[in-house]
Amino acid sequence: MNKTSQLELGETWPRFAAHWIAACFGHFLKVVLPLINDWPFPLTSHDFPRWWSVLIFAAVTSLLAAIINANLPVTARELLKSAAFGFALNATGEALRIA
Repeated sequence: MNKTSQLELGETWPRFAAHWIAACFGHFLKVVLPLINDWPFPLTSHDFPRWWSVLIFAAVTSLLAAIINANLPVTARELLKSAAFGFALNATGEALRIA
């Protein structure tokens, strides 16, 4: 057994869960970054969704990222790819909502 095979979780549920959590983080990050940018200024409108609805939407759409990336090893580089994929899924959802 070589050293790299010990670092990987294999094609199991923990590997799927690791990529799903990373994709949820990236998806949720797309929502949080504009809020951090506007932090010094109070929100003028109260149409921002509740945190749980954003988290549920992130969890559901991030399933696609987790399914696609479940065959990748659980390393920092691959988890960053999953987070970027979650970020891109949110951006795509917003673009489709605008169109």
